[in-house]
Amino acid sequence: MHMGHLKDVGMGYFEHMIGAYKLAFRYALGAIQLLIHGLIPGVFIDAGKKTSDAYKR
Repeated sequence: MHMGHLKDVGMGYFEHMIGAYKLAFRYALGAIQLLIHGLIPGVFIDAGKKTSDAYKR
């Protein structure tokens, strides 16, 4: 396992795991919203921006 990455980001194992899972969930939700938005343009209008903004936090 590459534990050097945890030192690079200044996180413990479980802190990193929880953060990664939260981000993965947000991206999955955003992907679903964007698929729906592609079919029905009037819904989830800001799904793409919200999903990309989640990465910047």
